[in-house]
Amino acid sequence: MPNTEPDLIVYPGSRAIREALRQRMGREGLLPRMMRMDEFERRLVLLPGKRMADEVQRVFALREASDFKDFERFHTRRELIRFFSGSKDFFRFFEELALEKVPLERLAEADTYAEYAEHIEILAQLRERYRRILEREGLIDPIFVPEEYELNRAFLTSFEEVEIHLEGYPGRFELELLERVAKEKRLFIRLRSTRFNRKVLERFTEMGVELPEEEGELHIALHERRVVSFELRSLRIEGRVLALPERSDQVAQAFAEIQAMVDEGIDPERIALILPDEGMAEVFRRYDRLHNLNFAKGFDYSLRRGPFLLRALWEYWRSREAAQRELLLSLGVEEERLDALSPERRGSLEEFFAELEGLGQKVPTPTWIGDPAFDEELRAKLSPILHRFRRLFAGRTLRNLEWLRLWNDALGEVRLDDVRGGKVTVMGVLETRGMEFDGVVIVDFNEGVVPALSGKDRFLDSRVRRFAGLPTRRDRESLQKHYYARLMERSGRLSILYTEAENRLPSRFLYELGLPEGERISAPRSLLYPQEEGRELERPDPRVEGFDPRRLTWSPAMLSTWLQCRRRFYYRYIEKLPEKEEEGLQEGRFLHALLQRLYEERSHFEDEAAMRGALERLMGEMLPSTPENDYFRQLWIRRMEGFIEEE
Repeated sequence: MPNTEPDLIVYPGSRAIREALRQRMGREGLLPRMMRMDEFERRLVLLPGKRMADEVQRVFALREASDFKDFERFHTRRELIRFFSGSKDFFRFFEELALEKVPLERLAEADTYAEYAEHIEILAQLRERYRRILEREGLIDPIFVPEEYELNRAFLTSFEEVEIHLEGYPGRFELELLERVAKEKRLFIRLRSTRFNRKVLERFTEMGVELPEEEGELHIALHERRVVSFELRSLRIEGRVLALPERSDQVAQAFAEIQAMVDEGIDPERIALILPDEGMAEVFRRYDRLHNLNFAKGFDYSLRRGPFLLRALWEYWRSREAAQRELLLSLGVEEERLDALSPERRGSLEEFFAELEGLGQKVPTPTWIGDPAFDEELRAKLSPILHRFRRLFAGRTLRNLEWLRLWNDALGEVRLDDVRGGKVTVMGVLETRGMEFDGVVIVDFNEGVVPALSGKDRFLDSRVRRFAGLPTRRDRESLQKHYYARLMERSGRLSILYTEAENRLPSRFLYELGLPEGERISAPRSLLYPQEEGRELERPDPRVEGFDPRRLTWSPAMLSTWLQCRRRFYYRYIEKLPEKEEEGLQEGRFLHALLQRLYEERSHFEDEAAMRGALERLMGEMLPSTPENDYFRQLWIRRMEGFIEEE
């Protein structure tokens, strides 16, 4: 039987390819070639004589490009450490315009505030200066690729027919690539149309493909600008919705839901646990005592002792707080060694690494990475990063404070594979594109989390976005809803959990899907805190023999304590145990340090989402991830809502 499949099939990601291979098991015939969408697009693009700029090279080049007077109007601090944070807004802005093929001049036509056109002119000047600096170095940035690329026709010669399984939102540059491919080869697109991805369908309508209004499965021949087939299929979601009193209760209930699925005969390898908030991954990992979970993204290396120590050193150098110093000493750093380090000392990269030697075990320095006893997995992860870091910064001289920030950022990219052998996959919704599961559990299905709130960027509000034909905030949220809807409709058994703690509401997306309000239940917390029954810790009451009150010098506070609580009197005035510092004072110092760091990074924020996101990120950096600290972060973000709104 001849193989009628295309020569090349393109999927959203690697996991979708593995799913396609699983479904083809047992079939006769040769398998077609399969490729990820990002790899397919990368192979289509040729950039003769140019190398793609590294992330660090981009920041240094943009910082050099920003050295002109008019740039000061953006109030972006040009010190290296500050610029690393501030530059993200500019790159995000330029990248989106490039992918959507919107010229800066188009934005200047928008009817906005009086100085908007002048700001656009300054951004255009910054972009052109940045281009010239990269050309001088023989580099290119992704923001210039749509203007300078050539189509790789040699790559296309291997195929006669290409089929793309489209799940995401293609930008105009991506569609331009597909149009050029369609002129060379037969190109088919398969996609599921729902009420949540209308913006995607509009893009194909702009290209001259007439699409049906109803929901269903579409098979489009792009080379002929026509619909090959359409299967009418309305979106229908069925699942169990549960409301939990506390956020942590979701962990126990998620394990219970997974166990119920396994008891029903579902293969654990066909079950997925979906985390809309990636911060919950560490919480689940801590409670996964039997290693049943397999974390698709792996683990954050920066949570290990060595990189955690370097982050603590960064915080100490920035704040000089006694608490940060005590943390470093508790991590094994010798006091003399700590005092000998100077954040302002300038030197080369190798001199900086030499300064770090002796801070403690497992601190990621070249000497430790090169140690024969070094963990092989870490060596494979860190050696390329160290090599790239040395290549990028060869010949540069920076302050130790700047070196430490750059090295911490580089280490923050490292993810350690989950090799524990768990069968239940833990992932975010983006990783589920193109995949099917027999059982799915989704946690944190609360308003503001699903779909995730996407704040406005620094330069474009919704009105300008609509004027320029750029995706709006509503478009982005609709695309997220489409991903969730696709996952849900392809799952055999679905459980959705959300919390009602602190008056949090279930996501309105539930009602858009036609799902009911959650059933209020109590989670089986014993799954998280197993205890042996019948064993209680004996705590005999303290007894003082021969107590003589006349030997004490009584104060009003002492007498008040005696009258209120004899046990407290015993611990404070007889055992003389130091009292725990007042919690309010600790929180006050923490919030002072938090806001100091916030405004050192940025002098102002244009919208609430940006400020809230910055606060959440800084809290994550300042507090190690523990259940108690996770609760503390959520509590104070909630308490600061009024402050954020006023700012």
